[in-house]
Amino acid sequence: MDGSIKDLLRTYNAILEFGDDLEEDGFACKLPDGRYVVIVKSNLSDEQIKQVILHELGHVRCDDGIPGSYVDYRVPHSKMEYQANIFMLRELLHQYILTNNADPEDINCVAFLESEQLPLSLEDSVKQILSDGVTS
Repeated sequence: MDGSIKDLLRTYNAILEFGDDLEEDGFACKLPDGRYVVIVKSNLSDEQIKQVILHELGHVRCDDGIPGSYVDYRVPHSKMEYQANIFMLRELLHQYILTNNADPEDINCVAFLESEQLPLSLEDSVKQILSDGVTS
């Protein structure tokens, strides 16, 4: 696991576990002691594992700021998923810029998404993050 993921896990007071029989690729939940656990399906590729960890840490960081229930109501659920994806994309873009010594203005959104094996449906989100500033 790369150092930036370890740093983010520490930052958000989260531990990482892997499971074999998960219905979803991963999930995060708060433990009684206040820490979080991010559980990821063990049979994913390294790239998918990284994406799932970042997405779930996005839930840890953002979900408390969205009123409503993730499980019971569609609108809060959609907002929480959107915010978790934005967090993941922002982190991946930051790493992409550092790794490729790229200027954010020169990033081709489609090429970035393809390099990260992410769906092209996220292109508008990537454009928005680049427009707002990757570190915002």
